[in-house]
Amino acid sequence: MSGKLGQRLGRFVGLDEPPTLTTRYLQLAEISGSRHCWNDSAAAAPVRMETSNGYLLCLQRRELPAIPYWVNGKPVAMMPLDRGQFLFLDLNEEHASVTRGTVDCVSMYTPREALRQFEQEHDLKSVGELRTANGVAFSDNIIRNLAGCLAPAFERPETTSRLFVDYIALALLTHLTTHYAENPAVARPTGGLAPWQERRAKEMLLAHMDGKVGLDELARACRLSRSHFARAFKATTGTSPLQWLLARRIERAQELLLKSDLPIEQIASRCGFADQSHLTRSFVKAMNVTPGHWRRLRLS
Repeated sequence: MSGKLGQRLGRFVGLDEPPTLTTRYLQLAEISGSRHCWNDSAAAAPVRMETSNGYLLCLQRRELPAIPYWVNGKPVAMMPLDRGQFLFLDLNEEHASVTRGTVDCVSMYTPREALRQFEQEHDLKSVGELRTANGVAFSDNIIRNLAGCLAPAFERPETTSRLFVDYIALALLTHLTTHYAENPAVARPTGGLAPWQERRAKEMLLAHMDGKVGLDELARACRLSRSHFARAFKATTGTSPLQWLLARRIERAQELLLKSDLPIEQIASRCGFADQSHLTRSFVKAMNVTPGHWRRLRLS
């Protein structure tokens, strides 16, 4: 999706900006994501989504009551959405509504061209169209979790790992084509990586401790498709490239905590973490103790 289209979809067309409107954008490989929030209970906001050859998934992070809603100029009944539910729209149609109150929404746009590329990359038969439904509140734990993972990334997109967002995009495309397509895709069994492929992938990951390497680059270096590479890497190592890299970051942080007097902020930077708080969260999750406490226990 082009940058301009992404901006229009994120802001909506015809939306008068409430005082508290905030928007954030991410490019997820062939998919684009945005998060938009506003709070203006005093007035209703007219919203019209510009038509485009793709699909828009809008996950609500707060409850959204039933609102006036039109598709191609005709009124359509709309269900209220609970937190974690989403609308799934075909943007070949024009969608308009009158929205009021507080909104916090994560949107992910998938152009039809991305689906065709996914089919070619995985040597799939055509999955056909995706099954959307106007005005219907969808519930899907995988979609909710994927959008939930993205929500914090919108706050600091410049520090977000490219490998992380590539995985979100691949997971979303895989889920949509296997669960929402007219002709669901069927994943083929995959063996592990050849020794040279495993060695090359790990070398590239260690050379990009900050995660600023794309899944497509890793796969290309191993002469595989992205999905084939992701499955083969996990079959070989027992974990995903993202999880494998995180474990190496933690190991490197432990080494520096023990063998240097660097402050934790500098250790975080050297190990590819966005900042000290990012290192601390990851370290506590892996070791059940903060980096500072871990260092004191072993040096005392």
